[in-house]
Amino acid sequence: MIRQTANCKLQIAKYFLVLLFTAYCLLFLPVPAFTLTIQEVAADIACPCECPLVLEDCNMSCGLDWKDQIGQMISQGKTKEEIVKYFIDKYGDDARITPVQRIRGKFFKYTRAFDTLDWVIFWAVIGVWVVGLFIGAYLISRRFWIKKEAV
Repeated sequence: MIRQTANCKLQIAKYFLVLLFTAYCLLFLPVPAFTLTIQEVAADIACPCECPLVLEDCNMSCGLDWKDQIGQMISQGKTKEEIVKYFIDKYGDDARITPVQRIRGKFFKYTRAFDTLDWVIFWAVIGVWVVGLFIGAYLISRRFWIKKEAV
């Protein structure tokens, strides 16, 4: 009986040491750091080139120069707001991205490699979709119109 009590205390002590060691190890686990990236900042700045891209999508020399500047500012510890303000103060409203520019830039990004056949297919699909939409609206409204006349 005394031997069982001693074994039980020994097992409890082992579990306690394992638990203590686990808690100690958890204290020193690396915690993910949420740092600012170049892409996050570049998403809010317009491209300085003639292309209609957002800076994050531009890979031309002028866009890469701006991204290098952003990287240097991030390494200096500046915040996203400070970096965007710097570019707007230095380059004016040309550096400010508007919602229209963002949409136009994303559209250009995905369609800049389109040739004539791709554009024909694109507009044909849009046209078929619009015609189908109008035909569907006509048929639905006609069904309701006929029911009202019958009553």
